[in-house]
Amino acid sequence: MRCAHFDSGACRSCTLLGLPRPRQIAEGRARVESLLSPHLAPGAEFSEPILGPESGFRARGKMAVGGTAAAPVLTLPGQSAGTDLCDCPLYPAGVEEVLEGAKALIRRAQVPPYDVARRRGEIKNVLVTASPDGEHLLRLVLRSEQALGRLREHLPRLLAAHPSLVAVTANIHPEHTTDVEGEQEIHLAGASSIAVRTGEVTLFSRPQSFLQTNTEVAGQLYRQAARWAEGILAEPARAAVPRVWDLYCGLGGFALHLARAVPSARVTGVEVSAQAVEGAREAAAAAGITTAEFLTGDATSWAVAEAAGPAGPPELVVVNPPRRGLGERLAGWLERSGVRDVLYSSCHPGTLAADLEAMPSLRITAGRYVDMFPHTEHAEVIVRLRRTDPRPHT
Repeated sequence: MRCAHFDSGACRSCTLLGLPRPRQIAEGRARVESLLSPHLAPGAEFSEPILGPESGFRARGKMAVGGTAAAPVLTLPGQSAGTDLCDCPLYPAGVEEVLEGAKALIRRAQVPPYDVARRRGEIKNVLVTASPDGEHLLRLVLRSEQALGRLREHLPRLLAAHPSLVAVTANIHPEHTTDVEGEQEIHLAGASSIAVRTGEVTLFSRPQSFLQTNTEVAGQLYRQAARWAEGILAEPARAAVPRVWDLYCGLGGFALHLARAVPSARVTGVEVSAQAVEGAREAAAAAGITTAEFLTGDATSWAVAEAAGPAGPPELVVVNPPRRGLGERLAGWLERSGVRDVLYSSCHPGTLAADLEAMPSLRITAGRYVDMFPHTEHAEVIVRLRRTDPRPHT
């Protein structure tokens, strides 16, 4: 991929763009496999990486607003404040036009960009979500509700010029922090969610719910987990109606793919975000999947309490934690639980390695490096774990 902004030195977000892509992948894979090698079971191996396109893959854009109300500039956090990056080649077709439309809205509504040094101004960030079908969800991150009236006044012109916009919201973020957004979301126009075809299902992403940045790679990731689960649950002596727990289930990508692959299984997804759970339920209904249920709650507390009940732990656990990893309590429960098989999707191999140190009975039997963010050192990985000692620990 060529990028004029990288070549000129104006943007260095893609820190590895100067390296050939095969070398990026080979070095990233080697780092991850070396890190996890102490936790391999005998005969375990990593298969070919999960890859996607090197450009036009980003389903989500997070742009910081600079310049003035009369001449706004959209750039990436941490990059040159004077460089407009609406034409970033990582974005799929249509995103640049929507971002240009957002700039026109800011100009017409005369919303001053937030000045970090002076702590003045109103609009901080412009966030866009893109679906594979060319639809977009636009979010305007504001310091306060002061400019909402002017934005609403000029919003019809934006919607008329950009029919791909299925929803527009305002996020209120009054704090002076590096966080991209705040807690309050105000619906301005359109639907409550955007439909994003991912793998074998359509996910429904609401404004504040987490969505994988690379839709093509995410689909492959979910399919891989489903294939592993299908093999695990088909083994002899498994329950007629096996139970699968998807902890940190988000929008339900893993749970829905597993439910499709193994119709006899009873799949339960648990997620702390109520918005994400609403989206997962919507996706299940749209796909006609009745064997997956989704609950709002703390994944660790729910798993510990549920496993202590009469049914005990499930046949298979899927975990997809945030960057901090599972943490001591959930990793400790998994180690003691007696659960034979775990699928662990990690967005931070370092915390995965730390969690595996706390779960010595669970060893990697297979894994795949995941190139979710091409041209960067950010690495993801999915591993299949099997207990070396199937007896519960006391």
